[in-house]
Amino acid sequence: MPEPQTDIFINALEESVHFSLKTINSNIEKGGIRLSKKQALDLPYLSARTLLNEDFLIPTDYQANAGKTASIFKVVKTAMINHDTSEEDFDFQQQVEQLKPSISSVFNEPYQTGTENIDIRMRQLLIPKNGEYVSVSPLTAAGVNYLVNQEVDAVNELRKEKDSEFNRIQTAVFGIGGANPQNVGSLVRSMQRPITVDAPQASEKVRQALAIFYNGFTIRLSRKIKLLNGTKRAKEAIKEWSEILNRQLVITATNTIQNWHDLEIFAPSTNRDVRDQEVIFLNILAKDVLRQASFQKNILEEAEAILPTIEEIERPSFWVHPSLSFVLQGLIDPELRDDHWRIKFSDYLARKITNETFDIEINNETVSISLDSNSEGYIARRLREIVR
Repeated sequence: MPEPQTDIFINALEESVHFSLKTINSNIEKGGIRLSKKQALDLPYLSARTLLNEDFLIPTDYQANAGKTASIFKVVKTAMINHDTSEEDFDFQQQVEQLKPSISSVFNEPYQTGTENIDIRMRQLLIPKNGEYVSVSPLTAAGVNYLVNQEVDAVNELRKEKDSEFNRIQTAVFGIGGANPQNVGSLVRSMQRPITVDAPQASEKVRQALAIFYNGFTIRLSRKIKLLNGTKRAKEAIKEWSEILNRQLVITATNTIQNWHDLEIFAPSTNRDVRDQEVIFLNILAKDVLRQASFQKNILEEAEAILPTIEEIERPSFWVHPSLSFVLQGLIDPELRDDHWRIKFSDYLARKITNETFDIEINNETVSISLDSNSEGYIARRLREIVR
C-alpha cells in the first residue's frame, strides 16, 4: 500500500537537520545534527543556539538530495519559513497547511545521524585539552544564514528610502555546493552571501598602551651626556671621579679583613669639585629614566578606557599589571614610590650604570668614563640621596 502523502513530508521533516555534513564536502556520506529547543543558549552572539533562545524557528534542510528529495522538501521548507503560497497550485497549498502542525514538535528533542564516524574529508580542528587533543569539525547552519539574509535584504531595502538612517550592508559571493548546490541542500544558496566588514584599523596608541600595561617598558640610558655650565675644572673632575671609583673601590672590594662592601661601606675620598660633578652626572641619568617613565604613564592615561578594571585584574595600581617588576610598577605610577621602592630603584639603576661607557661633553670637550661593578654599591647609595 503506498505511503500517504502527508507521511512523506513528515518523514522528510523528521530527518531534516540544522547542520549538514555535506556543506563541508558534497561527496561525503550524508548526515547531520538538528538542535532542540532545550539546547537554547543565552549569550550575546548570533548563532543557532542563541536564536533558539530568542524563539526563532531556524529552518532545517535535507541531508542529501536523492530522487524526489528536493521536490518533497520544497513543501517542508515552505511550511517552515511560512512562505506565500498564493501562486502555488491547490495541492501544494494543502500539503503545506497539513504539515504546519507537525513542525513545532520536531524540535522537542535533538536529532543526529551519520555522526558515528567522521569522514576523513571533513575539516577537523585539534583542540588541546588536559594534555590530549579533542577533534572538532565546525559546521554551519544554513537556516541561520537564511534568517540573516532576510534581515540584510530588509535593511538594504530601507536604505533606498530618502533620509534613511541605515547603511547598506555589504555582502560578497562565496562559492559553496559545487556545480549543483541543490545536491547539498535547499538552503545552501543562503550560505553563498557572507557579510563583509572593514577590518578594524590598528591603533598605535592602543597597542603601545597595552604593551606598557602588560610588559612594562625598556629603560634606556643615554650614553652621550652634555653637562651645561660646567666649571673650568669640570672635565678633570668628572674624569677624576670615575678613576677614584674604579681605583679605590677595587681596594675596598678586595679588603677581605674589614669586609667593607658586605657592610655597605663605600667611602672613597673626594673633593668638592669631584663631588659636584658626581651629583650632576647621576642627577641627569636618574631624571632621564624618570622622564621616560612619565612618558609611558601619559600613553596609559590616553588609553585609560581600554585598560582592564581593578575587578577584572586585581593589582596594586590601576596603571600597572601585577606581573610587572616592583621597580617598573613604581616607575610607571609615582603613587607607588615609597622608601622601599627608592632603594630598589637605586640598586637597579646602579647596576645599569656600571659596566657602561659614557661620553660626557663639558665646555665643548668630550671625556669618556667607564664604571665597573665595584662602583655599584657606592652609586646606589648616592642615588638614594638623589631620588626623592
